[in-house]
Amino acid sequence: MKKILNIGIIGYGTVGRGVLKILEKNQLIAIRKSGVKIKIKSICDIRPIDKPDLYVDNYKTVIKDPEIDIIVELIGGYEPARTVITEALKNGKNIVTANKAVLAKYWDEIFSLAQEKKKLVYFEASVGGVIPVIQGLNEGLAANEIKKIKGILNGTTNFILSKMTNEDMTYEDALKDAQKAGFAEANPSADVKGLDTANKLAILSSIAWGSWIKVKDIRVKGIDKLSVEDVKIASDFGYVVKLLGSAVKTDNGVDLWVEPCLIDHHHFFATVHNEYNAVMIEGDASDDVVFYGKGAGQLPAASAVVSDIIDLAKFIATETAGEVQNVIYSKKKNIKFLPHGKSKSDYYLRFSVVDRPGVLAKISGILGEYGVSIASLYQKDRNKDKKVSIIITTHRAVSEKVAQALEAIDKLPIIKAKTVKLRIEG
Repeated sequence: MKKILNIGIIGYGTVGRGVLKILEKNQLIAIRKSGVKIKIKSICDIRPIDKPDLYVDNYKTVIKDPEIDIIVELIGGYEPARTVITEALKNGKNIVTANKAVLAKYWDEIFSLAQEKKKLVYFEASVGGVIPVIQGLNEGLAANEIKKIKGILNGTTNFILSKMTNEDMTYEDALKDAQKAGFAEANPSADVKGLDTANKLAILSSIAWGSWIKVKDIRVKGIDKLSVEDVKIASDFGYVVKLLGSAVKTDNGVDLWVEPCLIDHHHFFATVHNEYNAVMIEGDASDDVVFYGKGAGQLPAASAVVSDIIDLAKFIATETAGEVQNVIYSKKKNIKFLPHGKSKSDYYLRFSVVDRPGVLAKISGILGEYGVSIASLYQKDRNKDKKVSIIITTHRAVSEKVAQALEAIDKLPIIKAKTVKLRIEG
C-alpha cells in the first residue's frame, strides 16, 4: 500500500492556487480520509509561479513523471486540456479535472480511453462548484432510474439575474457588476449565452442515462437578450426569472433545454441568489433530491477538486483504481431525444403593439388557431412612444405551435417589436 501519493497540477490559475491552499491547510484531514499522504510534486503553468521549487514549464514533463499518480487538469477550454487528459491517461495517470467544456465535447474519447487504460477520471468541480452533485448521481442515487434533472447551473448568470431582480439593474449594468466581482469573464459569452449551462447539463445527463449526451442535442437560449422590463413584470406576476437547464425523460424521448424561465416565487429555485447554484434530481425511488451551494469562486471550486483527489487517493493507495469505472458509459447505448419543437410548457408572452381597438382580438385569434390557450392577460399603460405592452400567460402548449403563432403575429402591422417569449416553470 502506498504511503505517499504524488500530484501534478497543470494550470495554476485561481482554482489551482485554491487547491494548493486547501491541501496545505487541511493536510491532516486529507490523510485521515484517504489513508495516504497527498503531496504536490509539480505544478505546470505557462508562466513562472510563486512556488519555484514546484514549477515545471512543460506539461509533458509532468505527464511522463513516473512518480506522479494523479494529474490535476485546471487549464480550462478545449486545447491543450484535451491533449493533457488523453496523454496522461495513455501514460497511466488518473485524472482530476474541473473542465466541463472538454468533458462535454470529448466525453466519448476520454471515457473510452479511461476504460481501455483502466484509469479513473474524476470531475466533481466541473458542475455546480462545491456542490457534490456528480457524487450524488453516481453514488447516492445509484439505485434509481433518473427521471428528471433541473437546475440553476451557472453562478455568473444567476448573479446577473439576482441584480436585475433585486436592484432593477439593466442586463448591461448587472453584467458589469458581475465582472467587477470576479464572477464574469471579460468575454462572458459562454455564460450569458447559455453554453456553460448546456455543458454542465450534458455532463449530468450523460451520467444519468449512461450514454454521451452532446451539447448539440440541447436547445440553448441565454439571458443576453433579456430585458429588465420582463424581469419586473415577472415579479409583479409572482415569478422570478432564472436561467435553467432541464433534462426530463418523457415517453417520447429525453427533453433537453437551457432557457431563462419564470419560476413561481414559492419554488425553491426562486430563493437561489447571486453565485449560488441548485440542482433538483428526481429518481423513481428517491423522488426529488435537491443539491445547493456556491457555484463560483476560488475555494468552492478548489474544495470539489481536493475532494476528488482524496476520494481517488483511496483507490490508488490500495491499487484498485480503475478496476471499476466511476462513470458507466457505453457507445452502444442509444438515447432517444424529444424533438425540440415537441416540448410542452406554460409560456409568458409580451406583445408590443399599437394602441387601437381590435388588437387583442387579432392576437388571441391567431393563438387560438395554433391551439395556444390563454391563461391570463394583462395590459400595461401606453408608453411615451404610444406603444402598449400586452402580457399573456398561456396554458400548457407545444413549443413549435407557440413559435408558429408568434411568427404569424409578429408579421402583423400592429406589432411594433419582436414578441418576448419565456417558459414558465414550477
